[in-house]
Order: sequence, then structure tokens, then C-alpha cells
Amino acid sequence: HPRVRRQRQMCIRDSNNKIKELNSLYHIAANRSGISDGEIGIWSVLLRPKEEYSQQDLSELLSLPKQTVNSIISGLTKKGFVYLKHVSGTRNRKVICLTEEGLKYGTNHVKWIFDAEESVLEQTDFK
Repeated sequence: HPRVRRQRQMCIRDSNNKIKELNSLYHIAANRSGISDGEIGIWSVLLRPKEEYSQQDLSELLSLPKQTVNSIISGLTKKGFVYLKHVSGTRNRKVICLTEEGLKYGTNHVKWIFDAEESVLEQTDFK
């Protein structure tokens, strides 16, 4: 049915526009926080620790290329915000851990992005 098809196309277009708008807002927030766009996802995981994540885990969870995750983690390591901890009982698995300085930086400069996100989501149907 042409009418249903048009409605679907409009819905997809509207959804894509909302995603672009959201990505633009994340870009602005990242700039204000002094981090790169790619770091936002990494920080979102590290600041809400529910379990430990390796670079491979982050790559899969955030749908980012492994090299991108590696570059971001290397940068955060050089800044003293994270370190890699070997997982005992494994050959070479390492998890990413926030340093005290990283937790302080993330809390003071980045966490506001996720707090704002949660506040907006609480006001919508996406609970």
C-alpha cells in the first residue's frame, strides 16, 4: 500500500533526523567538555561501572572499530585517566580501569552530559 509505505518512509526520515540532531548535541557537549566525539561512549561506560570492560568489549558494545577504541584508551592512559589491568587466569586479557584522577576528571568534566541525557529521558516515553 503506497500510503503505508509513505508513512514508513516519513517515520524513517524523522528518526534519522532525530539521530543526526542528537549526534550534533553530543558533538557540542564533547567540545564543551574538552573531549573528542569518540570519547563520549568510552566515558559513558567507564563512569557507570557495572562490570569490567576490555578494549574488545568496548569495541563491540559501542560499535566502534578496535583501532579507534585503542587510540582513545591510549590517549586516556597518557593523560593518566585510565590504566589497563591484567585479568588473572587469562593469557592476555586486560580490563580498563579509571584512575583516581580519571574518576575526578570524568565526574567534573564529562558526567554532566550523561546526567542531562538521563534527565531528558525521564521526561520522555523512553524510560
